Amino acid sequence: MFESLRAQRVLAIAQFASTWFLVGLMWTIHFIHYALFPKVGAEDFVAFEKAHVDRIGNLLLLPWLTEGVTLLGILALAFLGSRRDLRLPALINSAAMGVVLVISGFWSAPAHGDLLKGFDQDVYDRLMNADLVRTFAWTVCGITAVWILVLLWPTNDGKDRA
Repeated sequence: MFESLRAQRVLAIAQFASTWFLVGLMWTIHFIHYALFPKVGAEDFVAFEKAHVDRIGNLLLLPWLTEGVTLLGILALAFLGSRRDLRLPALINSAAMGVVLVISGFWSAPAHGDLLKGFDQDVYDRLMNADLVRTFAWTVCGITAVWILVLLWPTNDGKDRA
């Protein structure tokens, strides 16, 4: 199970790449895409929201799955394998991902369901507030992905960590 440093690095690079793709996407969605929701217009909003939900869902599927699977691998490496130094960043990443999942399931998805009936300013405001917290949580995941990569790269003297 990822005993070689090379395999550990491949795992961490996959986690880093998928996480930072999602971090960038979340910031873009929050400050550009969601910010445009009120400007769509009542007669086009339901079709716009449906297209948003369908397209974003398809875009998120593979990177989010990759992020989740690689995080599980890093947790296994940290707690069942030889990389105890990865425990703290892996736990912080897991906690932040827990926040992302709770907000997605209990706030964002229901808000999008309500918005499929038409634009509602109160629902939109709840979505924006919850999404900002979720976006910060994704950013924490990104920071821990960097931390994990740093731990898996050579020390200053050029020798790899055990």
